[in-house]
Amino acid sequence: MNRGNTVKIGIIGTGTIASAIVTGFCTKQSGYNFYLSPRGAKKAAELAAAFPQVQVCTSNQHVLDSAEWIFITVQKNAFDALKELKFKKEHKVLNMATEMSLPFLKDITGETALFAHVVPLPMIVRGFGPLIVYPEVPEVGELFAPVAEAIYLSSLDDTRNLQLLTCLMSPYYMLLAELISFTDSQGVEHDSAIKFLHSLLGSLTRRATETPNCDLVELAHDMTPGGYNEQAMNELMDNGAIKAWRTAIDNLRDRLVGKE
Repeated sequence: MNRGNTVKIGIIGTGTIASAIVTGFCTKQSGYNFYLSPRGAKKAAELAAAFPQVQVCTSNQHVLDSAEWIFITVQKNAFDALKELKFKKEHKVLNMATEMSLPFLKDITGETALFAHVVPLPMIVRGFGPLIVYPEVPEVGELFAPVAEAIYLSSLDDTRNLQLLTCLMSPYYMLLAELISFTDSQGVEHDSAIKFLHSLLGSLTRRATETPNCDLVELAHDMTPGGYNEQAMNELMDNGAIKAWRTAIDNLRDRLVGKE
């Protein structure tokens, strides 16, 4: 992507993920101007105060009139408000609203220069993490290259299914909190335990990533028979702790499909 000119990005809906995107870009990379909708006034004002390249617009239409790229991050209760807006053929529209279907948004925007469904994650605020993109539009990956790694998908169904996996972030952090609670109860030095746990889990992910044609079940069984790893896995499986993660995802899938 040509960085010779300032990239103008407008965001409709200034919530948590919009705030993370703006902060990530403004912290990691220059050459971006952001135009924020007045909705979510507190967050928008905080971002404008923190970064000179951020402007809070007077209306959603003002956002569209100011920017080339348009990020849609509104909640479902604000979907109908989009129908009042006038999009341009030159706009590059990215849908980031979880429950908004692409056909619904396409009916509102009409033909635009670029149109895609994108799933950014909160860690974008730190300039890393995956970015789901459907369909494969390399220009989107180029735009987000300073702050995220684009994962291109070939179908909307694949996009939705991977998007559901992002809902495991909070349970994952609660799992870590429970493990640290154990080490705290045993008198282990708190900071050392956290450092060890992060390194351990990062190493497990790296091992899986660097194992050719990785079979995760086979990797899980790479343990000493009758050892502590085997006991831990058997107890968790016998108590439904592993299956519960799959059940949660299945239930979320049913919820999402029911709203489309």
